Amino acid sequence: MLAKWMTIHNKQNPFYELFDDICDIMAEYDVCFSLGDGLRPGCIADAADKAQLSELKTLGELTQRAQERNCQVMVEGPGHVPFNQIEKNMKLQQKYCNHAPFYVLGPLVTDIAPGYDHITSAIGGTAAGFYGASYLCYVTPKEHLGLPDIDDVRQGVVAAKIAAHAADVARGFGNASQRDKQLSIARAGFDWKNHIELSLDPKTAGKFHQEACKKSGKTSEKDDFCTMCGKDWCSMRINKELAKAYKK
Repeated sequence: MLAKWMTIHNKQNPFYELFDDICDIMAEYDVCFSLGDGLRPGCIADAADKAQLSELKTLGELTQRAQERNCQVMVEGPGHVPFNQIEKNMKLQQKYCNHAPFYVLGPLVTDIAPGYDHITSAIGGTAAGFYGASYLCYVTPKEHLGLPDIDDVRQGVVAAKIAAHAADVARGFGNASQRDKQLSIARAGFDWKNHIELSLDPKTAGKFHQEACKKSGKTSEKDDFCTMCGKDWCSMRINKELAKAYKK
């Protein structure tokens, strides 16, 4: 709409012309800019094209002007980027935008998965987070197909949380990997309660576990076998038997 207004009136973007005045207002009320990217790639064939990178340089200019006026700034990033170009995109943003926090929409690493774009975005989101993105925007399974409902939003948020956590683990942030270790210990000890509670989506994990218990004949949480292989073939149960035999 803004581009159409500029074309009809043959004038510069009014928000660009008045940016310094807008900065003064933002600074007075301590509001953070989220500088959007209207020319972000809408398919992987457009990734890192002249339009996207030219706009990124302009966003870098606006970031500097905002920071000079004591404004908080974050910058919105691409959309659709092949996996092998994600690192380049993250580094260019850090270079042009003075390391302002980068907020990316995925990015989606392929265009051929309508109905599963929460997955394609999570793949790209992990890489983006590893190479320096600060925030991940969730993408729902309905992306490119329609408006999401509550369940679509939930799936998208969980997928984004998985991607963000995986990036935190890879970068060694805080004690992110400690949660993985705690869950693994619970899993090895048949501690199903903590195994489920430590998961990113306890609701779904609990539902799947209960369904599997019914199918495997598991009647108690104290049963010493998992619900994937069943009692006869549970490797964890067999390993415990071997450990006891070895001690004897």
